[in-house]
Amino acid sequence: MVIPTDKSADLELLAFAAQNGDDAAFARLAAELLPSVRRRASRLSTAYLDVDDLTQEGMLGLLSAVHTYRSEAAASFLTYAGICVQNRMLSALRRAAGGKSVHIASTVPLTDCELPDSSLSLEERQDLREECARLLSLVETRLSDTERTVLKLFLSGRTYRGIAEVLGIAPKSVDNALQRVRQKLKG
Repeated sequence: MVIPTDKSADLELLAFAAQNGDDAAFARLAAELLPSVRRRASRLSTAYLDVDDLTQEGMLGLLSAVHTYRSEAAASFLTYAGICVQNRMLSALRRAAGGKSVHIASTVPLTDCELPDSSLSLEERQDLREECARLLSLVETRLSDTERTVLKLFLSGRTYRGIAEVLGIAPKSVDNALQRVRQKLKG
């Protein structure tokens, strides 16, 4: 979830309070993150689940994140929550599809950046755009077609085994490709 730095500190505090049983803190956290969850749901909605259903699943993912996040982990709460929300939505889509193939990878663009709908200054928005353009340039210039495809599938929530099945390669090949992606995108 992309949240302005000053606001993210407040949200981290709300998450901490919610973890300690403060229902009002969770309500405020949920209200603050609902627009972001809804945007994500709108990008993932399919014939199987609409935006409202996916938003509800995402909010359950947020609740799960509050209960399972550990502050000693390497990721921030917002990063962890974003993953929990995304995974909950993707799981709901898979369940709703009843085993049919759902082309979720197409929902993760590697050609554009989503900027938060917040009160960022023009300078902050420009900095985000520049950083996004830099990362996208690295993806386009440093990664092979296979590495880009594996990255896209991985970012869409697929497991190594799921990626391997889609591409018809071994799970170890998926792992190797993602290791190369990590190396190539450092710096």
